Amino acid sequence: MSAVLWGILAYLLLQFGIGIYVSRRIRTESDYLIAGRRLGTGLATFTIFATWFGAETTIGSAGAVYESGLSGATSDPFGYGACLLLMGFVFAVPLWRRKLTTLADLFRDRFSPGIEKLAVLLMVPTSLLWAAAQIRAFGQVLSASSGLGVTVTITIAAALVIAYTAVGGMLADAWTDLVQGIVLVVGLAVLMGALLLQAGPEPFMAIPAARLDPFTSDSSLIALLEEWSIPICGSVVAAELVSRVISARSPEVARRSSLLAGGG
Repeated sequence: MSAVLWGILAYLLLQFGIGIYVSRRIRTESDYLIAGRRLGTGLATFTIFATWFGAETTIGSAGAVYESGLSGATSDPFGYGACLLLMGFVFAVPLWRRKLTTLADLFRDRFSPGIEKLAVLLMVPTSLLWAAAQIRAFGQVLSASSGLGVTVTITIAAALVIAYTAVGGMLADAWTDLVQGIVLVVGLAVLMGALLLQAGPEPFMAIPAARLDPFTSDSSLIALLEEWSIPICGSVVAAELVSRVISARSPEVARRSSLLAGGG
C-alpha cells in the first residue's frame, strides 16, 4: 500500500480510538445527543467548522473553483460561512436558552407534537443527502489512494462513519472534529507552502481578475439572491448545526463558536 493510504488508515484508527475513549463518559441520552451541554469554545468551534468544511468542501468545492473561479465557491464555503455568522449573531443564544435536546423539540414546544413529526420527516432526507455528499467525497479520496473501485470505497466510508458515530455520539464527534479541523487547516497550509516553494508566486499573479470575482457577472440579481440564500437560509435550520450550538456550555459559547467557525 502507498504511504498516503497508510496515513489515511492511521488517521482513521486515531479517530476510532478517540471515539471509543470518549464513549466511556456517556451516561444519558443528553450525553449522547448533545454532549451533556458541556462543549467549551474550542470543541464547539472546531466541531461546527469541521462539520461544515470537510471532505465535500476540499474535494467538491475545490473542483468547482478550478472550473469556474471563485464564483464556483458561492455556496461552499462563502454561503455556508455566512450561514454560521448568521447563526452566531441571531439564533445561537435563543436556541441554546430553549434547552432543546434535538431540533425537532423546537417544533413541538412552539407548535405541537404533530408539527414535530412533520418536521422530522422533512429533516431526515436532507440530512441523509448532506451526509451522502461527505461520504462520497471521502470515498473518492480512499479510491484515489488505494486503487479500489469508488463503489467499494464509498461503502467502506459509510460503514466507518456509522460505526464511530454510533460508538460515541456528539461528544466523540466533537473530539474527532477537533482533530479533523486541525488536520484540515494544517494540511492546507502545508500544501500552500509546498506550492509556493515549487512554483513561486507567479502562477497566482497570472490568475485572470475575472476568476477572482465571487459573483458571476452574467447572473441576474434574483439568481444571485437565490444562489446565496440556499446555503444561508437552508443551512441555518440544519439539525447538524443546531445540535452543535445547543451542545455548547453556555449561550455565550454557542454564539462565539458559531462566529469563530464562520470566520474561520
